[in-house]
Amino acid sequence: MMRIKNIAAAVTAFGAAVCCAVPMGTAADDLQGANDELYDGSFYYELNDDDTYTITKCSAIIVEKVPSIRNGKAITAIGDEAFAYCTGISTLEIPDSVTSIGKNAFYGCESLKNVTMPKKLSHLGDHAFFDCKNLTSIELPSTIAEIPDYSFALCDALTDIKLPDTVTKLGDYAFYQCSGVSSFRLPASLQTIGDNAMGSWFAVNDIDASANSSFIYENDMLMDKKKSEIFRASSQISGEINIPDGVQKIHSGAFSGCAKLNALHFPGSLTAIQDEAFSYCSEIKSVDFSEGLDSIGYGAFLFDQKIETLALPTTLKKIDNNAFAYCMALNKLILPEGVESIGEDAFLVCDALKQVSIPKSVKTIGKNAFGYTVENSERQLLEGFNLSVFSGSAGEKYAKSEKITHTVTDVNLKKVAFIAAMAGLAVLVIVFAVVLMRRSSKTASASAKKALKAKKEAEEAKNYKKIMDDEAEVKESDENDSAEDEEQE
Repeated sequence: MMRIKNIAAAVTAFGAAVCCAVPMGTAADDLQGANDELYDGSFYYELNDDDTYTITKCSAIIVEKVPSIRNGKAITAIGDEAFAYCTGISTLEIPDSVTSIGKNAFYGCESLKNVTMPKKLSHLGDHAFFDCKNLTSIELPSTIAEIPDYSFALCDALTDIKLPDTVTKLGDYAFYQCSGVSSFRLPASLQTIGDNAMGSWFAVNDIDASANSSFIYENDMLMDKKKSEIFRASSQISGEINIPDGVQKIHSGAFSGCAKLNALHFPGSLTAIQDEAFSYCSEIKSVDFSEGLDSIGYGAFLFDQKIETLALPTTLKKIDNNAFAYCMALNKLILPEGVESIGEDAFLVCDALKQVSIPKSVKTIGKNAFGYTVENSERQLLEGFNLSVFSGSAGEKYAKSEKITHTVTDVNLKKVAFIAAMAGLAVLVIVFAVVLMRRSSKTASASAKKALKAKKEAEEAKNYKKIMDDEAEVKESDENDSAEDEEQE
């Protein structure tokens, strides 16, 4: 469903393959030479260019401590996937000799609760502790400058995060879904917060930004100093809130899990609502959008089950995948002319929504964007759903490809404009004739009256012919559409 799960599944498959492929080795004494792999019965080692070792694989069932030296050589690194899926580890001490931990190094170590990090660690790979579900605390040394993407994502039990003031960046999804975090202190040097770095923090109620010069925590919201971007809100923020005027962007996951919100008002300054910004806000009932908004990101209002109506602004161009999926109370949707892109599953499982009009401006519509629910883990057409579309538009193509009941609501605008113009001309002719006859009925010559009558009749004949030609064009177009429908069936 969510992007994070797709990534987890992919790495899970890879990690499982790596973990299960560990061969049983021989004793360390049987392996000699600088290029040989060393195995001591618990770990595999690879000799580095600087005559130190990297641990490349752990084969032990239970491990409590990583060695600091083997064969008189320091162990300075833990390689990629080295401990992936070692589920027997609950407490681990990493020696101070280690300066580098590779990507996916402890991926999926579900039993790991406590880890002592080395004091000279300078490199931490992405996904290093991804999905360590029982990890409760983490303290990183002052030698670390960046928390890479997904480093501690899905560490559900993590409650205590201590980062040094040397950290300048939190990568994308760095602490995503660390749902036990209730308080967090921003490092003094932090300048960049990646997408969803603090997303799905369902328990956070305090963010300390007092030591930082780039961010400010005010009115339960973490913002940049200019107050133009919102990065994270307290999960306890409640009731009806007005996003401050001047805010231009609401970052990924900023209000995710804020289950006490019930109404939102956006300012005209807002241009972007990013991925999962208001996901899992289960009490939101109304959303007041303002003109100026350009894009709504992936899963921005995912699982907001009480939203009933949506009137989107005319400035909106893009609605991303899953943007309003599982908004099950949504029963009225106004899509304005101007929207160009509607993503896959954008309104999936909006079961109360039975009628949607797709504007002509829409160029692309993703699969299952409208008219689908989920039953027994499978997508099903929503009973009684109908789309109103323009002929030849992306809306009509979507309805036909998805076999959704639809009505073509557009009319021949050229014809309407022509008829209106001709009607106006006819009125002018009549008014002119009446005035003329009133003013000069006694003096008008028979030839003048005859000329006026002839002109009127000529105009009427011309109008009638034009209307009949348009009718024929419309009829021919409808017959062609019907033929195409029959061929498709």
